[in-house]
Amino acid sequence: MPHFVINNRFQKLTKSRGVRVEHILTDEILSDICRRITGQDDFTCDFIDAEAEGRLAVLHYSNRVAYISYSPHEVGGRNSYFQSVPTAMASFYEELNQRKNLYFYFVPSIGSSYETLYHLFMYRLMLTAGIDFLNDEDYITRPIHPFISPDDLINARDRVRGRNSSNNSTYATINDYGGIDVFCKTYGASKYESTLLSVALAFLSDQRINVYQILEQNLRLLPERSRNIISSFDNTNLIEADYTMERIEFEEGNSLRSPRYLYNLLATLGPKKCALCGCEIPELIQGAHIWPVAAIKRIRRSIEEKIELATDGNNGLWLCENHHKMFDEGIISINMQGFVDIRPDMTRLNTDFIDWSTPSRQLRPYILTNSFLWFLEKRYEVPA
Repeated sequence: MPHFVINNRFQKLTKSRGVRVEHILTDEILSDICRRITGQDDFTCDFIDAEAEGRLAVLHYSNRVAYISYSPHEVGGRNSYFQSVPTAMASFYEELNQRKNLYFYFVPSIGSSYETLYHLFMYRLMLTAGIDFLNDEDYITRPIHPFISPDDLINARDRVRGRNSSNNSTYATINDYGGIDVFCKTYGASKYESTLLSVALAFLSDQRINVYQILEQNLRLLPERSRNIISSFDNTNLIEADYTMERIEFEEGNSLRSPRYLYNLLATLGPKKCALCGCEIPELIQGAHIWPVAAIKRIRRSIEEKIELATDGNNGLWLCENHHKMFDEGIISINMQGFVDIRPDMTRLNTDFIDWSTPSRQLRPYILTNSFLWFLEKRYEVPA
């Protein structure tokens, strides 16, 4: 007979109210889960007096095992809704029995909608990462499909997050070599999203995936179980993007393209798109410093302050290779009103080409923040 094993104590937030897992996963719900997985209504169940590792039920049947993550019974913040899914995924990957499946089940709840734009994105991410839904048709009014390519996933992520969103987001982009870079903060709710995003991309792509853990000074990594899942994929490279890496890159050259700088540009400017011609081919888009790294190195500041200035998301633009080179060589410049000026000694033929290739001759207003203009002023400041 199918047999459930479920830890019965929720974590701290619900302990004070005396809510137990058995109050949520009733016999009726467990019977429904059992029927959808095994075809049988009857089951046995052990509720273990131990703290639950997220919202997780484990079902053993016919020499198989199913891991079932389930939705919260009170739908609150969007991040808390999904934070138990990577925990269930970790248990699934640690399971030695290869006859195993990973599922998600919607329990009846009170509170917010199941179908915000973010919820729908995360459902697609879960399907892509190998999680099957048991009863989505009872709660979701529109069909949910897995992503079909890394571009599909990355574009959807960009649409969901919007510009200038939370500083703790996880971002993904195609890098200069056609591989995939994932930039993830390692604390708060974003660490759960980072795991799902990395696993989904690993399923979708044959290209190399670099997962950068953007570490703060306390050097907090992704949870060990999440790191183990991500590292289990042959095409995924898990990298600690810490202060030591930033310092080495800063000291060894003047074209800093560090993970933290790219992360901050994505957080500040949004997805890769040339600010002057609109090119969106990610392999051709680069982060162009407004106040150059070489100039920052010469100022009288501590090395830590210099690195902060060099990696600031306001100290940059997304530019295609052509416009980046023109900008660095002084062929074009940007004035304090955000207009593009062409160097006056250029020939008419070259000026015509620059005009033709630069349809946007003024930066968008959202770029022209006070911080951006401060860096722009520093670029053209005459040294004392």
